[in-house]
Amino acid sequence: MLPLPNLDDRLFEEIVDSARKMIPKLSPQWTDENAHDPGITMVELFSYLTEMQQYYLNRVTVKNELKFLRMLGVVPKQASYARVDVSFGNVQVPYLLPRGSKLRGLNEPFETVEPLLLLPAKIDRVLVSAKAEISDHTVANENNNVGYYAFGARAKRGNRLFLAFDRELPAKREITLTFDLFENYQVQANPSEEIEGGQIPPAKVSWFYSGADEAGENRSPRLLPLRIERDSTLHLSKSGSLTFTVPNLMSPMRIHPANDKARFWICAVLEEPGYEIPPKVEKILLNTVRAVHRETKSTVLSIDGTGEMDQQHVIDGYLPYFGEVEIQVQEEATGDWRIWDEVDDLTARKPDDRSCILYRNIDQQVFYLRFGNGEHGRIPPKGKGTIRVIAYEKDFAAHMWIGRSNGLPGQRFQLAQTPVLPKSLQLQVGIKLLDAPEWLWQDWTQVDDFERSGPDDRHYVFDQSTGEIVFGNSENGQIPDVSDDDNIRLLALQVGGGERGNVQRLLINSFARPELFGKLTVINHDFARGGAERETLDEAKDRLRRELMMTTRGVTSDDFEQLALATPGLRVARAKAIPLYRVGLRDYPQQKAPGEVTVVVVPYGEDKKPKPSAGFLSTVQHHLDQHRLLTTEVHVVPPEYVKITVHAVIVIDPDTKNLGARINDSLQHFLDVLDNSDPTKGWEFGRPVYKGDIYGIINQMAGVEYIQTLWFEAEGVGVQKDPSGDILLPPHGLVYSGRHQIELISRADV
Repeated sequence: MLPLPNLDDRLFEEIVDSARKMIPKLSPQWTDENAHDPGITMVELFSYLTEMQQYYLNRVTVKNELKFLRMLGVVPKQASYARVDVSFGNVQVPYLLPRGSKLRGLNEPFETVEPLLLLPAKIDRVLVSAKAEISDHTVANENNNVGYYAFGARAKRGNRLFLAFDRELPAKREITLTFDLFENYQVQANPSEEIEGGQIPPAKVSWFYSGADEAGENRSPRLLPLRIERDSTLHLSKSGSLTFTVPNLMSPMRIHPANDKARFWICAVLEEPGYEIPPKVEKILLNTVRAVHRETKSTVLSIDGTGEMDQQHVIDGYLPYFGEVEIQVQEEATGDWRIWDEVDDLTARKPDDRSCILYRNIDQQVFYLRFGNGEHGRIPPKGKGTIRVIAYEKDFAAHMWIGRSNGLPGQRFQLAQTPVLPKSLQLQVGIKLLDAPEWLWQDWTQVDDFERSGPDDRHYVFDQSTGEIVFGNSENGQIPDVSDDDNIRLLALQVGGGERGNVQRLLINSFARPELFGKLTVINHDFARGGAERETLDEAKDRLRRELMMTTRGVTSDDFEQLALATPGLRVARAKAIPLYRVGLRDYPQQKAPGEVTVVVVPYGEDKKPKPSAGFLSTVQHHLDQHRLLTTEVHVVPPEYVKITVHAVIVIDPDTKNLGARINDSLQHFLDVLDNSDPTKGWEFGRPVYKGDIYGIINQMAGVEYIQTLWFEAEGVGVQKDPSGDILLPPHGLVYSGRHQIELISRADV
């Protein structure tokens, strides 16, 4: 790293003296240089300003560096929390596990991110039907380190995956299966991100369940369509979950073997193949959901007011079920919030009473909120998010109140809970009107700093280094109203994140409150991953340097290649951008296609000819269209594969052994789409196959005397053979090896 220069290297007297020495040259008529001269006074004034400017330029504080980074679009990343799938066992009866259920692993808090219907069922049999053969992978599915192909090693059209359950799955309830696929390949999938259009699946999978044709005792079971609610696996192309609903009652069927007992099945049928890599299953799990390393102390659930009488709203979540609850309704006129009373009966309430009924039945997992009809209890106003359910832990109630305002600028309040996830913070300040005994609550907004805050903006800053809430000074950010009682409180808060959440297998094994979940058990079959500490200033600066070198706009050929390789969610092994070219153009580069560029992409695959699916090509196309120039037309195409078969007659030393196999291996390695040691390398796009290259490979083999005959056989579109016998490929062509015909003749027989 280059040493930082000292910018404050001249004293005030030196600046004044330097300016005086320039007077005779710049202004010869100026002869009076004494201190009483007004010109000397101005020289001293500007010398003082210059000296001060040097002083400040030489001082780059942390605040300055953060501001400079923000000007460049970089903000230090917040702490991220680890994620892991957790499975629940010992389920005796169907049980809806609420969202946010709290777990523990090595005394670290975890909570589920989705509600999950737990079933007293298990996966009893796993069958794969491929090439009219059925194989049983039940034992492999029960072991962590043994994988199997979901649709066979070739994943052909019509192949099937059968999953049997030991009992009937409930109808018309959302059920979730988690698929853990093998993904530790040489080329890792690019990180997924939310982009318009999303990632297009490479194949199409349809799901069925064993049902009955007709009601009654003589109903015949068959496979009927299953309704898919959500599929984060993208048709089993990556790990994720499948949420489905069984439309009607299931019926047991016999699949394989014929004398097996009847079971309750669901079946996946590969309708349209196209996987770049056939999906390889490590484990299929029932009663499994994603959990994250965090703990919600308080949360806010927003509800839209309908403006109608007897409004009723169903609430879901761990804290609404098992924590303390408060109801707030927004005032139509001011936008402030009032707390409404919770009552048991609305019939005794007056028309203007702000009251509601909060009904909770934990055993039946019912939680709903009901308001009045205008005659017995007030009707909440109509609008988006005008009703709030604030749910918090019982032991957090005292920590919600963080202090009272004294009316002075720059007030700071310490939070008791750490480490805080800043994005989860929601804060309110209470005010009391002279004619109203109850509190009115105003929402305040978190900002990075007060530089853009006006005197009337309700803004606050969360200082992560100290864990304090900071308010403005009435010039940059409003000062909270002064109060004799605590009037500043938290509405929502989450703690967690960091590397501590990256726990090992089998360590998330208990509930935060075991008494709430009876005999249920929980375990994580995989490592928790993704937890990271808050980014330091130096780390943010290093990331800025890397991001400045990253390609964000497609202009040059190299830009398009780098963008294609970085397509989110895909394993792109190789990419080649061919400017001024489109497929089918003859005599390129003599003839060109102005304003067009063709990008050839090769996915990572285990086949000799890795072929991108239509979904793969569309996903890359969509990604490049977001980064290309407006006047550039981009075509994303698969490579044109050309099979090269070498025919050679070789004279060898009589004492040489296994030379034919070694020559064949060398040719296979040379004429390869993807290099085995580095899949990002391989045959150069469009490079001809020269006889001299093959001569060189064979002649360097130990035991080869000379090559008697050598010629090529090429199969592919756009291939040409020149008079010398070399093979010319189209610009987007790649070669792969055929079955080489190598004839070896002993020198003694010549």
